[in-house]
Amino acid sequence: MKKTFLLMIFSFLFLSLVSIGNSEPEAMSSVRFNSLCVDNTRDFNHLRLILETRKAGNFEGVVDLKKAAQKNLEYFFIGLNLPNEKFWVNLNPDEPNRVIEPVLGQTDLGRIMLNADLRLKEDACELLNPETSATGREFWNRLEEKANSLGIADKIPVVTRLWIVSGEVKVSESNGSLRIIKSRLRVSLEPAYLTQKQAVKDKSQKSLDDFASGLMSELILPILDKRVNEAYAYADLREVYHALILARWYKEKFGSYYGSLLQASDIEVLKDAQLDFSYSPQEIYRDYLKSFKSEGYSYSSAFITTQYVSGGIDFKDIAVTKTEDPAAGEAGKNDTFFTCDLFIPQDTQRPLQYAKNQMELVSGSPSQDNNSAVVLVKNLPVIVPLNFAEKKMQGLDSNGRIDRIVLSRL
Repeated sequence: MKKTFLLMIFSFLFLSLVSIGNSEPEAMSSVRFNSLCVDNTRDFNHLRLILETRKAGNFEGVVDLKKAAQKNLEYFFIGLNLPNEKFWVNLNPDEPNRVIEPVLGQTDLGRIMLNADLRLKEDACELLNPETSATGREFWNRLEEKANSLGIADKIPVVTRLWIVSGEVKVSESNGSLRIIKSRLRVSLEPAYLTQKQAVKDKSQKSLDDFASGLMSELILPILDKRVNEAYAYADLREVYHALILARWYKEKFGSYYGSLLQASDIEVLKDAQLDFSYSPQEIYRDYLKSFKSEGYSYSSAFITTQYVSGGIDFKDIAVTKTEDPAAGEAGKNDTFFTCDLFIPQDTQRPLQYAKNQMELVSGSPSQDNNSAVVLVKNLPVIVPLNFAEKKMQGLDSNGRIDRIVLSRL
């Protein structure tokens, strides 16, 4: 009897530990905004943000969910308050004074874009290295055959620029809300003789350059496209991309409204978008030049010297396509969604800091009618269903200044 009792106690403790272990949230490696719903019909801005999180894979870093969500909120506000034409970076040995827009260089968003640009060049070098890459060996063998067929005896430089730009973006829009269904980045090849407006007098050189560009498009760009859109190393760039898509939609739809979030000053937004750690754009540029000068971005053969070192990231233009397909954009098996409701008074001088301070996340994604989240208003003994189409919230708080905390979902 005593043995049975002890066994029952042990079993209970074991099952409890298993239950506790299973109740812990899964480790996430990336967080990005998936959709935004806006209600500014009262004297506060109500934003409902849906965050899409990806389960961490092997050898991937684990993020603090709330801090990662706050960082994405920073990207969103930077996208709101800076002109679209400022979102570019450029690592080019011939353009040391055109690395990044100065104001963007003060942010983590700018650092992420510069690091992604540098990583793109490293990945291209890895793929083009004939000593370690089968793809690189095929590239150079075919290029040298072309050089021989053209009768080129001297070494001829083949210089190209690789850019990460906006690819296909599909969205669903309705009733003051936008949901990102598909978002792709694209690696684009730009021949340097076009970029730098160099006159190509030697027809053989131009022919070789064109052939090299064709080889890059055939052999290298598809692999780089896949990495930029799927690899963990570019996850933070994809987070930035999603935040900018939503920010530009908000600017287009609500930017002219009185009390919109665009009325905060750039200075305050940048002050509240704190750097994770100190960095300088010129430090990244110097690292790039160091690799460039040490031939880390070049390859020489008996016939050809190539330098595939320059390029950048250009998010000045992001074109979207709207779709009405309700089944589009199904979540992946490793994706988890969280909902966040933010209530920001229209006269708040520092809306980013206000939003970061009140941010709370709720597991799950509400239905499209936005009725599945609930909100607790401080100092009131009730939980009230939240509906963008109703005006019940107005009676709870006439001035929009009472902090609200999202508790759970129905």
